[in-house]
Amino acid sequence: MPKTIIGITGLARSGKDTVADYIAEKHSFKVFTMSDTLKSECMKRNLDITKDNLSLVGDAMRKEFGNDIVAVKTIEKAGHFPRSIITGVRSPEEIDIFKEHCPGFILLAVEAPDSSRFGRRTEKDPDTESGFFSRDERDMKNKGMGDVIEMADQAIKNDSTLDELYIKVDRFIDSINL
Repeated sequence: MPKTIIGITGLARSGKDTVADYIAEKHSFKVFTMSDTLKSECMKRNLDITKDNLSLVGDAMRKEFGNDIVAVKTIEKAGHFPRSIITGVRSPEEIDIFKEHCPGFILLAVEAPDSSRFGRRTEKDPDTESGFFSRDERDMKNKGMGDVIEMADQAIKNDSTLDELYIKVDRFIDSINL
């Protein structure tokens, strides 16, 4: 069976993990998150695992080892499965790594209104709007996240109910002929 890797990108709390979990459950995919690598690095550095620390550690790793370092470490795990989903794709260099290892790599962007995203924050997220949205600015500036979202093969707007989101995900899966 050919290897299928779906990358999922989107700003914080847009619904990436919800989409990934739904696809995994319904279509037998294994989910990998780019942040798992960053969580390990935070633990090595004795840092609390917060969204800000994950972002800052990711920035530091990319500065030291290149913008594709988190993807390289993630593909080492995901590449062993026939169907993988990788959430949290943030740079064009990461996309290059995924396409290099899986020519059929598909990138899906999940988009949601800022007000919805801020309303979905957890205790690991900054509790002010300025803190929450500053992460978006860092992702856009330091990683090229805006370019990644534009590079997506398809986009899903997560701006309604969970059932509506699942219908959109089902349409996406049907369109890629799994």
